[in-house]
Amino acid sequence: MLNLYTTPLSANGRKVLAVSRELGLCPVIHLIDVYRGEGRTAEYLAVNPSGKIPILVDGEFTLAESNAISIYLAEVHGAYHLWSRDAPVRSRIAQWLFWESSQWQPALSAILSELVGHRLLPDKIPRPRSAPDWNSGPLQALFKLLENTLSSQSFLAGEELTIADFSVAGMTTYFRAADFPFHTYPAVSRWYDRIEALDSWRETAAPLWSA
Repeated sequence: MLNLYTTPLSANGRKVLAVSRELGLCPVIHLIDVYRGEGRTAEYLAVNPSGKIPILVDGEFTLAESNAISIYLAEVHGAYHLWSRDAPVRSRIAQWLFWESSQWQPALSAILSELVGHRLLPDKIPRPRSAPDWNSGPLQALFKLLENTLSSQSFLAGEELTIADFSVAGMTTYFRAADFPFHTYPAVSRWYDRIEALDSWRETAAPLWSA
């Protein structure tokens, strides 16, 4: 039996929830609010000693890291839907997964951490003094890459939706709350609309991140 420990409040937590729904899977969902200390309980630490989410437990097999979980779900339980049996396509998807974890998420975390923290824990983390700087240099290069890629194709790896899209979309969970300038990036905006139109994405939205 599949067990998924996660929370839709988290970008990484949401992406694996959405992937599992898009694949038509029905794992047992254990909602763990790590922001309120639920990741430090003895019960949860017995599942994952790091206290982080998400975590997938499939029988005797336990797996951490959201992108790795997405690959596993698509390959082992999804008949390679959202993934691929074709090596070049699979490698292109993997390229975006590595990019997301090494560049996209760190750059966005740097400008969104205060806003996200305040919304999650308003009694502990003060309201940011300024809005996120969407014009920061590191972000400009990343958005240029996305804009160029999505100007000629519907999704990150081509014309088919893949786990790469869910991976990169994870951090967009916070975009409306952070007043992302959608008008500046029309191709990214169109892609974002395609993601938001998915039932799997809408069903995993947390009201906390509405505009």
